[in-house]
Amino acid sequence: MPVEFIISSKHPYDAGLQVSKCSFHPREPVLACAIDGGKICLYHKQHIECKGAAELIVPLSQWNETVLNPVPTQHPISGISCLQWDVEGKRLAVGYENGTLILWSRDGCRLFERRKHTSRIWSIRWNPILLNVFASGSNDRSALVWDADKKPSPLVQRFVAHDGDQIHDVVWISDIQFASFSRDQNDGIVHICQMGRETPIMTFVHGDSIDALKWNGRFNLLASVSSSSDKQLLLQVWSPIRRDPIRRLNYADKSRVGCVDWFPPGRESDSLFIVGGCADGSVIVWNLNDDEDQHQTLYGHSVAVNDVSFSPDRRWLASLDRDGYLIIRLTTVSYVHNFANHIHLPIELVPQDWRKVYEAKTGPNHWHQTLSWSGSSDKLAVTNVLSEVFLVEIID
Repeated sequence: MPVEFIISSKHPYDAGLQVSKCSFHPREPVLACAIDGGKICLYHKQHIECKGAAELIVPLSQWNETVLNPVPTQHPISGISCLQWDVEGKRLAVGYENGTLILWSRDGCRLFERRKHTSRIWSIRWNPILLNVFASGSNDRSALVWDADKKPSPLVQRFVAHDGDQIHDVVWISDIQFASFSRDQNDGIVHICQMGRETPIMTFVHGDSIDALKWNGRFNLLASVSSSSDKQLLLQVWSPIRRDPIRRLNYADKSRVGCVDWFPPGRESDSLFIVGGCADGSVIVWNLNDDEDQHQTLYGHSVAVNDVSFSPDRRWLASLDRDGYLIIRLTTVSYVHNFANHIHLPIELVPQDWRKVYEAKTGPNHWHQTLSWSGSSDKLAVTNVLSEVFLVEIID
């Protein structure tokens, strides 16, 4: 049976609302969208008794809608800069341009509101092991660690970047350690911080301004990528227990890479793949198990790729460029036929093809990290600068 891709859209600005970011609930068909005025709109897919696969599709415009309105109680509310659900989907953390952070429960209760940052919050990341803990990184050069269950004050610790740069992203690498970096550092410094320690326990020097940083939890590896003005592309892979990279791939005459993603972990025997979205519209695939540093280049975009993202089930690779052109590729093509049930079942989840299976225009997009997969891997949300939200649903 062929796979169907069905796209629908929502235009919140028709109701006087503008949308910027979105985040899918990890377990339920619930999409959280950041809209103007600091509000959060939760779109809930209605449960419909259906007889056929086509009836499973409900256009996003028909999803139920709940608005979480952060009426200011302590601090003025500004625009939303980032948002993320926790691992279980019980809480949604929202960061604002003015440094305010608000934590909401799944049912729409405001759990707390704090303004411990003094400037834009660039990143919020939940700890995948200590499920009540998350970190936030800000323009004010600080990374804060929070405990959602700690009362009366949820703030656990403040880390200040000693090199004086704003923190663009924080990435958890264990239950008590995270990595942080700034895109403004010319030498590309990555700090490894640990809860309970006031100063970084380790520092990696990438060697050039870092464009993206990504952690692979199965293999405990950190990837950093940079592109210099002389078209030198540098990808490095680090172990958190070593100061020097364990893998260094340096390419000449390569376009700038602004986003990367690891092929999601599966089995210990899986090959290590990293994909990167480039300024010239290409997507690079690195196989880190290849000693000869071989890489594959995928084409299809004509302008800079702003986001690349694998689906949680490892089956799809989505890429989005500045014009809002979306491409979904198939990563798995090995199947065995089940003659008893007359269906095809995958036997290996190893990238072999990367062929395009879906393309769509969603409108101009100048932001990074605007793709959000549902936990079930059958829905992909996309936002754009025209304040539209697009939903791609996959029927197998």
